[in-house]
Amino acid sequence: MMQLSKTPNRPGRPTAARAETIDATIRRAARLRFLDKGFGATRMDDIAIAAGVSKGTVYTRYGSKEALFRIIVEDVLGAMSRRAARQDHLLSDDLEQRLHHHARVLISVYGWKDYRLATRMIADASRTFPEVAIVWEELGTRRYIDFMATDMAVASRLPPGTGPDWTMLANLFLHGISGWYNHQSAIGKVSEQETDAYCRKVISAIVTIIDAQRATG
Repeated sequence: MMQLSKTPNRPGRPTAARAETIDATIRRAARLRFLDKGFGATRMDDIAIAAGVSKGTVYTRYGSKEALFRIIVEDVLGAMSRRAARQDHLLSDDLEQRLHHHARVLISVYGWKDYRLATRMIADASRTFPEVAIVWEELGTRRYIDFMATDMAVASRLPPGTGPDWTMLANLFLHGISGWYNHQSAIGKVSEQETDAYCRKVISAIVTIIDAQRATG
């Protein structure tokens, strides 16, 4: 009697935990490749090989190299944001002291290897994928400005709707400090004393504006 051959077992859909592990592995491999080789020199095949999955698996989950790169930018910014917030438990209730804390953290970020690699990665990708600069702006700069605007408004203890333009002050804080620091760093090494003195000037100007608003309140 002829025996019917058994239908080979087909692998089922991965469990939620397995799918999460696969995604994490792909993103880790992609992040390392993008940071090391740059956007243009990285192929989806390279990422698939590094992650130990098929190229089809990578495309099924992310659709394109551009889409995957956007996710990696979000991951990198999220990781740096969490790292920067590790000392937030040391924040004072005093507005001026809070601003000094944020200034120290901001300056320290510019010295991180991860930050330098990320900015280099973005600069490289922008040559062929200019939209990524918008992602960096929205997820990095704009979120930081929103955070600082909210933090200053709360720490000032001014009644809602009576304070100055918090977004303008947040821009003054970020770009006033970062613009000066990046310019000075391009010229030569900037001492901690120089940085602290300049940050104090920016913070003093911000506090003066807030105090003036409080006085006319």
